[in-house]
Amino acid sequence: MLIFEEHFQNNHCSWVTRDSAECSLCMEVSHYVFDHKRAGDTYWLSWNSAEFFYERTNFHIHVVLEKAAGVEDHGFGFVWGLSDVSNFFEFVIAGNGHYRIAEVKAGNFINYTDWKRCDRIHRSDGVNLLEITRVGDTVEFYINSNLVDKFPADKVMDVPGKNFGFVIHDKIKMRVHSLMISAPDTETEPVDIHHDTRDAKPEIRAAFVEHDPPEKDTLEAVFADLKALVGHEQTKRQLFSLANYLKVQTERRVRKLKTVDTSLHLMLYGPPGTGKTTIARLVGRLYKQLGFFPRGHVVETDRAGIIGGYIGQTALRVESAVQQALGGVLFIDEAHALAPEDTPNDFGKEALQILIKRMEDYRDRLAVVVAGYTDEMDRLLELNPGLKSRLNRLFYLDHYTPNELLAIFKKFCHDNGYILDPSAIIVLQATFEVAYAKRDKSFGNGRFARALFERSIEQQANRIVNHLRELDDYQINLIIAEDLSFM
Repeated sequence: MLIFEEHFQNNHCSWVTRDSAECSLCMEVSHYVFDHKRAGDTYWLSWNSAEFFYERTNFHIHVVLEKAAGVEDHGFGFVWGLSDVSNFFEFVIAGNGHYRIAEVKAGNFINYTDWKRCDRIHRSDGVNLLEITRVGDTVEFYINSNLVDKFPADKVMDVPGKNFGFVIHDKIKMRVHSLMISAPDTETEPVDIHHDTRDAKPEIRAAFVEHDPPEKDTLEAVFADLKALVGHEQTKRQLFSLANYLKVQTERRVRKLKTVDTSLHLMLYGPPGTGKTTIARLVGRLYKQLGFFPRGHVVETDRAGIIGGYIGQTALRVESAVQQALGGVLFIDEAHALAPEDTPNDFGKEALQILIKRMEDYRDRLAVVVAGYTDEMDRLLELNPGLKSRLNRLFYLDHYTPNELLAIFKKFCHDNGYILDPSAIIVLQATFEVAYAKRDKSFGNGRFARALFERSIEQQANRIVNHLRELDDYQINLIIAEDLSFM
């Protein structure tokens, strides 16, 4: 049962708006701005609960907030039981990565948790999720889906008032993106809780695929795989040049010589199906073998993986992807979709803002590789100077030529144990030349070659299935021109 829900799309709950010497309160697009202007002071903003949820056996409070500016060492967060300014409970965090759970009784602080450090807090001007969950006689406190403390309910929910809201200590500006309070329909129904990031709700967790480097990988193996890539000679020369530069910087670091502050972020752009994901994985392996990252893994995601239903979700999904990729590469495919041309207020703008900041914050622990189509990526960089300034290495991947497409098809055959008959090679060469001549922005390149391969072995299976016992291994593996008759 949803008791209270606020995403600040409008002011239907009649939150206070004002602008004075002590505090500015206003409603902006998809968030509420709470700007406390006086140092060394405290300001509360509360809303009266229509339902006295504190007395329920089970309930869940979910608030997404962001520190926009101000001091780092004072608290801001959620407050409840506010009968007056001298009596309340609070769950607050600070920009320096600490949190406090406290009761104020008759103006005196009683600290349940007195400014405890928490590495799960997104520090400085970051977006954080605070949750308070009551399960029977216990109240649990979460920061970004991680349990940080728990206390007896009869202590932290023994409150004189029904109000709840937000509190700021000292001169801080924060944005509140959402506030939800829910409870099960019956007191015996379990409340929805989570105990670590693996069990976190999907709306605040990025969707991604994680790819680890091969076991017993070496720099020589990375170079060999790079050389074996079909086509893209200019890109391969650029990557070898980058590798040489990083090798020298690594040696200088070992010898305690001065090194150049190097950004490892890069962009891959070009038509679809040209191997951007493969190259991103090679980059992760390369950075690991050169000693820049401990794992060299690649976290692969896209717009659907990091964009949420509202601003608070989007911020947390981006943070989730970044945290997962630390020590390796965050690969964002079709990154141009984060800034769609026809929807300027899209949530992708927020994702890019957070990503740009994290590219700087974690420049020594993370490489961001963005990929996309040529024209769209050019537009993305022009619209986002901050992103452009952090991507000083651009790698263009052109369409595969007909000969390269044939080489890719042959590689599929080799990797899967098939053999191409000369008659099939003739058909394929002609097919790729026609497709290349008629190519447009949607031409699939390597994907096109893969689709033909998969279709051809299906056709080959139809041709030989009734004669399997009569055929030797060579004949079972052979693809002939007849198996390409669908083209």
